Amino acid sequence: MTRRALLACVSALAPAWAFAQGQVYEPAPPRGSAFVRFANTLPAAVQLRPDFLPAFGLGTQPAQRIGAYTVVENVANRTLRVEIAEGARRGQGSFRASPDSFVTVLIHRGPDGNPAIATVVEETDFNRARARLAFYNALPDCPAGALQLLPGGQAVLAEVPALAGRARSVNPVTAEVRAACGARVSAAFTLQGLEPGGMYSVWMIPGATGAPEAFMTRDVTAPIRR
Repeated sequence: MTRRALLACVSALAPAWAFAQGQVYEPAPPRGSAFVRFANTLPAAVQLRPDFLPAFGLGTQPAQRIGAYTVVENVANRTLRVEIAEGARRGQGSFRASPDSFVTVLIHRGPDGNPAIATVVEETDFNRARARLAFYNALPDCPAGALQLLPGGQAVLAEVPALAGRARSVNPVTAEVRAACGARVSAAFTLQGLEPGGMYSVWMIPGATGAPEAFMTRDVTAPIRR
């Protein structure tokens, strides 16, 4: 189930989701829920043990790095905790989520060398005639990341702080882009397959050679079980 389809199902939940009109074929999440996903930006696979979801792992291929948005119930006035294992390295973190929100949890290298987390509360602007594109700067040492069009280098999204994200609506066209942090740039890649009303994310993560790596994924949600 795509995030677009889910948002269409839960339009009655809260004003922040009222932009998504349409079908109610899928069950809606319980009131007071949030949607949470995890993103692995480390060079190795990680195992995660949240205290609010079953344990699971994230790999190192683009499709394996980004988890689905998953319903977390009764988030108001509640601290959500997660333990992280990256080989022999161990880390943990905690965060809060507001009801009716979407939250991305970035798994990144902490100052002590162990895995750590940073949370991004998603913007909920939505345009059914265009595609929604989010850009995440997962470089802890990059104060201003950007997603740039090629060949000219014009910014699609710019000045994104470290361990943060920003989104905008774009025309669903094919384009050559790269991620950048000043003079550090990723290899060029193609934004393609964008659809009106679709929601997509571009991730800039640390690369093995010092230059960042970047890739795009389509936002998805885990099925709601009732």
